[in-house]
Amino acid sequence: MEDKKYLLEFLEKDGGNLMSFALSLLKNWPDAEDACQETIVQLLKHWDDFDCNKNLRNWALTILYHKCLDQLKKRRRFGQFFKRAAAAYRPAEEGPSEEYLNWSWRESIMNQLKPKERACLLLWGKEGYRAEEIAGILGCATGTVRVHLFQARKKLKKLVEKGNE
Repeated sequence: MEDKKYLLEFLEKDGGNLMSFALSLLKNWPDAEDACQETIVQLLKHWDDFDCNKNLRNWALTILYHKCLDQLKKRRRFGQFFKRAAAAYRPAEEGPSEEYLNWSWRESIMNQLKPKERACLLLWGKEGYRAEEIAGILGCATGTVRVHLFQARKKLKKLVEKGNE
């Protein structure tokens, strides 16, 4: 498909939703921007291969989801390195950082979900996708999506009940 006008219109209309999805997964503005930019690059790079009969939003979310997972893997690798380095140079009696203590309650609960659980829950609850559509975006079986949704809701219920005590 040679006409990129359709893609530009889509990005203008749904760019905020893509950024919101990336922010919900990554919890970090610069990483979310990077993931969205990399998604746009991939969309442009493979635009000629896109079947106009398919859903552009699903395709974009699929790419964005994988870019977010890449960011999380990268963050985890660097995080483990810095954790080991900090432990070697920081006194053990030092408590959690002020930034950690100031996280909102909602963010701390959502952060306790696995990335796939969080992605399924956001796509289902916020974006209104069905399990079959989420499976297509995440590249897994519909049953797997249902399990992730079940686990996420179960964890959220437990955490909310624990927080109310």
